[in-house]
Amino acid sequence: MHSNVDMVKLTDVPERITHWILAGSFLVALVTGLGLMYHHWSVIPTIFGGYYASKWIHIFSGLMFGLSLVVAIPMWWKDCLFVEGDGKWIMKAGGYLWEAEDLPPAGKFNAGQKVFYWFVVAFGILLVATGLVMANALVFPVVLARWAFMLHAMSVFVLASFLMVHIYLGTIGNPGTIQAMLYGWVTRAWARVHCPKWLEEKMDNI
Repeated sequence: MHSNVDMVKLTDVPERITHWILAGSFLVALVTGLGLMYHHWSVIPTIFGGYYASKWIHIFSGLMFGLSLVVAIPMWWKDCLFVEGDGKWIMKAGGYLWEAEDLPPAGKFNAGQKVFYWFVVAFGILLVATGLVMANALVFPVVLARWAFMLHAMSVFVLASFLMVHIYLGTIGNPGTIQAMLYGWVTRAWARVHCPKWLEEKMDNI
């Protein structure tokens, strides 16, 4: 166990709640959506109580995803604006793919996390918008409804791919990271490596 002196608070309760509702609702919508789309995966609707129940669980989780996205966008907007040095960080892949020296110090979120945020914003909005069209397909022109289905599937693929990377980097890829979204606290040693600029600013304000 680390002493309180060795810990700093990185996230607050609203951030953690929003993060988990956003992630959880997306995962539920993803699983139920796959069960509805691919009939040879009929075991998924069976687990959720049948196709009718799966449909409504999918719609409800989609709405929860949309609402949590509305909260998440302004919550992390300021911290995810690109600043000087982010381009260099991205060009060096943050040192994750190969050993890199002289990485620009990251703030609360590094450039990779900022890219993830903006992908979630862009494709999350597209996912919700196309989902609303699909739920009321008969109201819209046939061409628009068809495009909605294709763009919806594309958005799911993009976000699911990014989510897998996000889960890896937030767990075994970077030990100590997940506790920021479980408890809000991280060690100073972790912060000095992953968000030194944020840590320095925080210490200056104490």
